[in-house]
Amino acid sequence: MEELQVIAVQFLPNRPDELSVQPIESGLINKTFLVAVKHTPDRYVLQRVNSHIFSNPDAIVANAGRVHALLADSGYPLELFRFLKTNAGAYHVYDAGGFPWRMLTHVENSATFDKARSPEMARQGATAFSLFYRHLNENGGPIHLTPTIPDFINFRKRVCDYLLSLETGRAERLEKASLLLAAVQSNIGLPDKWIDLLDTGKLPQRIIHADPKISNVLFQATQHTALAIIDLDTVMHGTLLYDFGDMARSYCNTTAEDDATVTSPFDLDLYQATKAGFLSHLEDFLEPVELENLDYSAQVVVFIQCLRFLTDYLNGDTYYQVAYPEQNLDRATNQFRLFAGMNRAVL
Repeated sequence: MEELQVIAVQFLPNRPDELSVQPIESGLINKTFLVAVKHTPDRYVLQRVNSHIFSNPDAIVANAGRVHALLADSGYPLELFRFLKTNAGAYHVYDAGGFPWRMLTHVENSATFDKARSPEMARQGATAFSLFYRHLNENGGPIHLTPTIPDFINFRKRVCDYLLSLETGRAERLEKASLLLAAVQSNIGLPDKWIDLLDTGKLPQRIIHADPKISNVLFQATQHTALAIIDLDTVMHGTLLYDFGDMARSYCNTTAEDDATVTSPFDLDLYQATKAGFLSHLEDFLEPVELENLDYSAQVVVFIQCLRFLTDYLNGDTYYQVAYPEQNLDRATNQFRLFAGMNRAVL
């Protein structure tokens, strides 16, 4: 961890030996660590930004600053983190590999969870996001946000990328995925309605988080009440239906995202709690077309995530971090089973 201590002290008035650095095991894109100043209560979050995916890290800082200013002016009641500047006045330090590192404030007595441990936790997390969306979209008016991942929620592109991977993917992986590919193909028209709703301008464009998984809610460590919404790397203009769908995808899966052993990972009680939380601050704010398509959005977002994992698997794991060769295939299988369970239970 000595290299990380050297990076961390560029943000802090400390010597490297005064710091301890421990990994925070969460997330598929960036690498995150907790920095503690020895013999003090001071804690910080140190993060390496995956610049292969986020090619403009300064845009992330700028977007987060605009969002935080908007929330603060609106009387938003939850915690707001901030980015620290280096001792030289920058927001990033670059390592020998060219990756940017950033440091954020840390909320004490807080914890994140990869899974919703109960319907109440799912409701709490979804309610926190509902509050976040209401304050951003009702009180602030339009603000400029720079896209940090172009076409991130472009479902037409996701489908096209998947279809291309069927032609260019690795032959041995196409064979290993053959059963899942057949199941996916029978549902390949599912995103057509979504694409049409957006093409015809029927879905309002709002400020969204775009990665509202349960681990991006900071909870109080013991009481499990929501303290903050974190990780604004993907905040953008888009449809709130995407965020509800991705929230349902994260909150309602009873097993790990790469667990391909469970045949039915969808939990209806978690889904209903998530939906209730999402609507808690938004039901009187959303337009009828949004309310009418909540259940559909959950299914199509899960299906698209299956396509994304499957595409990356066929292409040789170029996007998501993997710990073993078949992990993206397991992730895709898990997502398809989640989609199938959701389809049976909700519609």
